[in-house]
Amino acid sequence: MGESQYVARVDHAKTDGVRRWNAGMLIVSLALAATLAVGLAFAAMTGMGWFTILIASLGVTACVTSAILAVRRGRALALLVTGDDIALTVDAAGVRLAGAPLIAWEQIAFVGVIDDRERTGRLQRLPVSGPLARATVRAGSPTLLCEIGVRDGVRLKQAFGGARGADRVTLFDEFDGTRRGLIPLMLDVVVDDATAHQAAQVLVREAERRGIPARSFTAVFAYFEWKGPMLDHKWLAEKEKRT
Repeated sequence: MGESQYVARVDHAKTDGVRRWNAGMLIVSLALAATLAVGLAFAAMTGMGWFTILIASLGVTACVTSAILAVRRGRALALLVTGDDIALTVDAAGVRLAGAPLIAWEQIAFVGVIDDRERTGRLQRLPVSGPLARATVRAGSPTLLCEIGVRDGVRLKQAFGGARGADRVTLFDEFDGTRRGLIPLMLDVVVDDATAHQAAQVLVREAERRGIPARSFTAVFAYFEWKGPMLDHKWLAEKEKRT
């Protein structure tokens, strides 16, 4: 790529659909959580069996979790979708996201990509969990996720200047004097599939060209094993104990 610039543009038809599905899942999850909570209170007051109370409690927990994930998906979407048509820019200075400050190359600790299409496809074909898996994907759960690890997560959060995307930077314990951070890019949620894969390849290639660790994975656990030691020394210690 040299000193040229790579640009990935937003697929507005896709993101509009994602917003509708995500809003729908949030509303349904909250409504079901409220209904089950009332049922749980009634079961507890009337002395129903522990099994009924347990099932109702699990239902409330699942619905609340679904609602939290819907909110988090909406905030992650804001990292790549603003009023501009450009979702992502990669150039000599670093990585620019539509809803985030510039992430300079020297601040990037690693670039990781997890391609979860195969596993997600299997889940979507199952008779019981399939409909929920398909709805979750339509609501913005990525099947091609890119994560950028940054050397100073606190500094990146502050650079947002109060913008809502700052809370999608996950901070870890102190690592060589700073707290490393992780920022997710839901590529296939905001751009067409071909562009999503191209953008992931560009990010990995340009990071590698600068000596930054970068890899693409299809196995979730292998990905966590790879990125963990670059985020938190405790992960490295645990890995060394196992070996």
